[in-house]
Amino acid sequence: MLLIGWDAADWQILHPLLDAGKMPHLRRLVEGGVSGSLRTLSVLLSPLIWTSIATGKRPPKHGVLGFVEPTEDQRALRPVQSTTRRVPALWNILHAAGLRCHAVGWYASHPPEAIGGVCVSNQFFVDAPGAVQPAELSASLADLRVAPSEITDAWLTDFIPSLPALNRAHPETQRLLEALRLRLAECATTHAIATALMAEEPWDFCTVFYDTIDTLGHEFMPYHPPRLPDVPPGTFAALCGVMESVYRLHDAMLGRLLELAGEDCHVLLVSDHGFLNGERRPGPGAGTAEWHRDQGILVAHGPGFRRDSVLHGAGVLDIAPTVLTLFGVPVGADMDGRVLLNAFERPPDFPRIDSHDPAFARALPPAAPAAPGDSGAALAALRQLAELGYIEEPSGDLQRDLDLALREQQFNLAASLFEAGDPRAALALAEQLSTGSPEERRYAILWAQCGVAARDPAAVARGLEQLERLDPGHRQVRLLRGLLADLLNDLPAALQHFRDAAAHAPHDPWLQSRLGRVHLRLRRWSDAEAAFRRALALDPEQAEGWYGLSVALPRQGRVEEGLEAGLNAIAFAPESFSSHFQVGAVLARLGWFERAVQAFEICLSIVPHFALAHRYLAHVLPRLGQVARARSHRATAARLLAEQVPQPSVD
Repeated sequence: MLLIGWDAADWQILHPLLDAGKMPHLRRLVEGGVSGSLRTLSVLLSPLIWTSIATGKRPPKHGVLGFVEPTEDQRALRPVQSTTRRVPALWNILHAAGLRCHAVGWYASHPPEAIGGVCVSNQFFVDAPGAVQPAELSASLADLRVAPSEITDAWLTDFIPSLPALNRAHPETQRLLEALRLRLAECATTHAIATALMAEEPWDFCTVFYDTIDTLGHEFMPYHPPRLPDVPPGTFAALCGVMESVYRLHDAMLGRLLELAGEDCHVLLVSDHGFLNGERRPGPGAGTAEWHRDQGILVAHGPGFRRDSVLHGAGVLDIAPTVLTLFGVPVGADMDGRVLLNAFERPPDFPRIDSHDPAFARALPPAAPAAPGDSGAALAALRQLAELGYIEEPSGDLQRDLDLALREQQFNLAASLFEAGDPRAALALAEQLSTGSPEERRYAILWAQCGVAARDPAAVARGLEQLERLDPGHRQVRLLRGLLADLLNDLPAALQHFRDAAAHAPHDPWLQSRLGRVHLRLRRWSDAEAAFRRALALDPEQAEGWYGLSVALPRQGRVEEGLEAGLNAIAFAPESFSSHFQVGAVLARLGWFERAVQAFEICLSIVPHFALAHRYLAHVLPRLGQVARARSHRATAARLLAEQVPQPSVD
């Protein structure tokens, strides 16, 4: 099996290239397999997400929480290490199962691990000592390293046809050309190593990670069509084709990987997130993560996979369980993802194990002493991360830099706990961060957001107050005012705040869905429908928009349209209990009672303490002659309400 990572690859850019015949190798995979969008995690940082892809677990479980971390002796910073990861990755699990694995270039893979085959860490590219396992291959693989000076003008002309006419003395032009040479050299090095290992070393599982779409995207997506208002026409004309050429380069490399893999190889191609394009691109000065879109790509090709089919509802956490299933290796019950059964022609049986973690913990070797040159390589890697905008440039004040790294780890942990459904734990961390660093806007915003999720108006108000003190005109202020008003049931005020926020961010589909939600609560069904349709016009894969239509349309007598919308919501977010509940309610209204029962039961498998779903089942089951089961669900609903078990809300 071959698992390929294209960091930040996005269907919104790929589909026009596929339609134009410019990516023939990817097109062959898509037409001969199953493909779809891949939902990412809320913290759009590559080390966290790629580690979740490799482990099937969220950051609070796997422990990788940022780009950098303090060393064990707290005397320096370094890029996050493989030893930070607390749980096994795919290559560890498959190696333990007796399979030979190669892994090239993954985030947080240094120092490399013994995995039966070859592991080349992500610090190979800054010439870190000990970046190859087994070490005896270091010299031969070093010969494959491509230097930026080897990326000639002939290469660059493929990306910038007007290169000879560019004013190379201009500082920004010079910087962009240097970045292009450097990233292409890294990409060529990755590809040379991966293809050499595939051709010359036996393997059962091979995975290779390319980050070039992301790293060059942060440089050249501002020049991608259509032209942004602040980009001069001449600059746009010179640079507008760079990102298309980057994608086409990846397709050419994909062709060679597929040639080496052979026809019978299973191939998974994934990205951790997408990249904003068109009118949704952020303005000048936006942070690196603000460019990322929450939908990546997934293509699955090979024996047993469906052909020329679209896959809905897949997420980054589902990749590891699906890979294990292909090899017949048990899936850990403690993994947060699921096997993508609907990707297969015939859903396979898959064994389970409580966890792979204990065996991995027992197999961990003692930490190796620092090798000569480690500190220099770590410093080079930190500089590279700073150049890419992923971290702040080291300040020279070591204690300040260490404190900042630890705070950022706590911030990412809080945001990950928030996403994982533990808002109280997230709120405690966010409040601690914001009170300890009262000048940091992001911490105040997270404090307020966690307060919303925890349904704690006082926490929302405190976080909002801190943000308004720092920056009363911040774009999140209007949104948070709306969320607080919504939480306090002041719906007219919430509506006005969300309208104000949407006026300043007209291309934000989430804001349109918030407007729709308030209209639902006000029972303004047609206004709600209009808001959710605006959201879906901006992002057709937004599950929230489809869910809102599944509520609004039946209230206007369009029941079957509402059912179709609800099924779309489930397709894009199968873990949404509210979508399953709404589909059950619509099916019951249509008289399709058996299917309604199935929908309510799926809802309860996600949220077992949902009293309203138990009550609906108590109402529907007698229609199928199942009176005893109805009585049991009615009793469960009564008990939950009597015990005042907190209940989820639905519209």
